[in-house]
Amino acid sequence: MKKRFPVIIAFVFGALPFLIGCIQNWYMFTYVDSVLPYGFISLAVLCLWGCIAFLLNDRSHSTKAIVISLNLIASLDLLLLGIQELFLHAYWMNCVGSWSQFFYLPMLKLGFSLTNWSHSVFTAYVTCFALMVAVSFIGCKLKENFQK
Repeated sequence: MKKRFPVIIAFVFGALPFLIGCIQNWYMFTYVDSVLPYGFISLAVLCLWGCIAFLLNDRSHSTKAIVISLNLIASLDLLLLGIQELFLHAYWMNCVGSWSQFFYLPMLKLGFSLTNWSHSVFTAYVTCFALMVAVSFIGCKLKENFQK
């Protein structure tokens, strides 16, 4: 159990963007006249994502195990968003439809900034996912370099 503990913790921390996205959504609908620093929030969430990967990686776990477990919820959410946008051409009008959009909400500004050539929201979601995977991989590799 001790060996699997960081992997399980990484899976639990993988749901953190849901919480941040729900708080951000609540703030946007409660304080309509104010504007949040969305670019800063995107960068802060990605830095937090890398720090989580950095802290969870140790000598007993492979980088692959941490990166996969940390981004597993993100990949499942991306699958749900792909089904909704690419196949159904509409978001589900229930909790699953809303929650799947909340996951990438904190990083969406950065995703749109990098995919301004595309008119699809899904490309921004894919970019956010790729950034999350890359940052978690970099966080794990930095920890390995510090442990040497």
